Amino acid sequence: MYELMPNEKKFVQIIEIKNNGFVEFNFAVGEAVMNVELLLPYKAFIEFCQNNRVSFFTKAQDKELLLDNENWKYGLN
Repeated sequence: MYELMPNEKKFVQIIEIKNNGFVEFNFAVGEAVMNVELLLPYKAFIEFCQNNRVSFFTKAQDKELLLDNENWKYGLN
């Protein structure tokens, strides 16, 4: 496999590891608030993370994402 956007910092935030072996997660490039929600089998998730040299969201990014999601949910953006 190849790395997506090799010159950019990439992040993941695990939302849930499901009973059926799938991992639901957010994937971001550069900024935490610009992310997509993905669902992969556990093994594919590990490979995805390794291939893209991801970091887990920091606590600050977690808070930033939570606030952004709340703003969108309640129409504050």
